[in-house]
Order: sequence, then structure tokens, then C-alpha cells
Amino acid sequence: MQPTPELPDEVPVADAVEQLRERSEAPIDEEAAAGPSDNPPLEVSPADWQEQLETVELDPDDDLPDD
Repeated sequence: MQPTPELPDEVPVADAVEQLRERSEAPIDEEAAAGPSDNPPLEVSPADWQEQLETVELDPDDDLPDD
């Protein structure tokens, strides 16, 4: 089959890289890569960044809607 101008016979780079991976290789966990870093961004003060990383505990007495 000849490549046509409407359908080029090229594979996008991202797909080609995905196809070259070993089958035994674990898939990339994008969620883990999106986790917060230990160092705050330059536009945030260290105190504000520490506050963002703190765990918020839910108060059982709050009026939460029942699903």
C-alpha cells in the first residue's frame, strides 16, 4: 500500500517510544510523578508550601451530604 497525502505512513514519536519498551517493563505511573516535591516552588514561601502539604482531617460533626 502506498502512503497517500491524506494518510502519512509515519508513527508519532511518543507511540514509537511506547512500542520499543520491553513487555516486562512496568507502565509509567503518572500519578506518582505528579506528587508534591520537597522543595517549594520559587513563587511560594516555605511556610505556605508546608501548609499545602499538611493533611486535613475531616470533622465528623460537619454536615456532609449523604450520597
